[in-house]
Amino acid sequence: MFYTKMKKINFYSYILISICLFLYFSGYFFREISNGAGHTDLQKHIWLLLNDFNKDYINTLKNYLIYKEATFPFFHTLQHIFNPFKQTVFGYTLSNTIFNLVILFIFYHYIKKKEIFGENRTLIILIPFIFLLSPWFRSTSYWGLTENFAILFLIPACFYFNKLIQKEDFFKTNILLTIFLSLTIYSRQQYIYLVFSHLIIILFLDRNLKNIITTLLIYFILSLPGLYTYYLWGVHENLSNATHSFEDLYSLGNIIQNIPKISSILLFYTIPIIIFNYKNFFNILRKKTFILSFVLIYFIEFLLFKDLKYDTQGGGFIIKFYKIFLNENNYFLIFISSLFFSLAFTVRKEINKEYYLILFFVFITIGLTITLYQEWFDPIYIILYYLLLPNNLISKIRISNQNFLFFLYFWEFMILLIAIIYYHFYLKIPFFYNF
Repeated sequence: MFYTKMKKINFYSYILISICLFLYFSGYFFREISNGAGHTDLQKHIWLLLNDFNKDYINTLKNYLIYKEATFPFFHTLQHIFNPFKQTVFGYTLSNTIFNLVILFIFYHYIKKKEIFGENRTLIILIPFIFLLSPWFRSTSYWGLTENFAILFLIPACFYFNKLIQKEDFFKTNILLTIFLSLTIYSRQQYIYLVFSHLIIILFLDRNLKNIITTLLIYFILSLPGLYTYYLWGVHENLSNATHSFEDLYSLGNIIQNIPKISSILLFYTIPIIIFNYKNFFNILRKKTFILSFVLIYFIEFLLFKDLKYDTQGGGFIIKFYKIFLNENNYFLIFISSLFFSLAFTVRKEINKEYYLILFFVFITIGLTITLYQEWFDPIYIILYYLLLPNNLISKIRISNQNFLFFLYFWEFMILLIAIIYYHFYLKIPFFYNF
């Protein structure tokens, strides 16, 4: 009986994987743009930059800011050096679409190392292929953007961050974490919240002199290429040269304004866990701690955000929903944000303080930018689910359950479907875009 059940599960699993692969390559064929801007990011920034790198690398690097590319030139440099197919748009985008499948194997490797599912190889294989349904993973692959490249390093970084929090083989873990976090930051700077969290843990929670010296030394050594690049850009003379439109894009005033955006996105990716643990969720809603914290947080957010207005760009699904269908009803947005913070406060005793430290820096660092995007959380949330969270919590919230994985496939497929409908049919971005 058990063998028959497992055989059926394996059959459905491999059907799901096959469908995901088919949809993934079909999306490339149709030139899908399910993140809304992949085509223009390639056309107006990355492609111009790569072509000029081929002509004169050093001079192009010095004038990098004129290309208005939002990330550090680590990804672009490696593409320039190692991608033999970069001469044509077709070769460049197809090679990235295929290469990004490597991320699935890396994710599989670290999930297996974490021993969440024991020897159940089918469930371990299932998780990485959910990436192929993520609109942002897909569009980044199809248009040769930088986001997926960071995931290559973020996956081991989250694995070792979890080991650090659990205090497993601390010294070796800390060295590997520092290296992978450095590479992650070179790839995509929004992950700086992990570096800040790491430093606070090392300096103020661990407080081991050997670990402090090792961490700071590795960060310093690995920062030298970046510091030299900043020197070429004249950042020592003008801080705004650190990135294009520095003063327009980043501001401390944005942090407060972005609280509803970030909390709504985080709650959005907590919904699968809530649905699968609905009994525990309703028990939490009945607790006095939750009720009192919700009333207090709602009151504070009402005073802060009752007149809040957001631009149409960025913000994620919930922000777009409240703008399109609710006529920018701030009561709805305040409710969603307050619900997230109240839940986080109520379950605080069940979660290590280090995770709340990371959450704090998410709001601080990501909140600095005037426009934030859901692609900074998807498919990242899957990595956080299975690699950053401890195994005992994973088991408690039942996300290692095979039915949860099937639900997660459905969840991500619906996100993809909505994204395609929104961008290709509502905003009428054409398929088969080329330039």
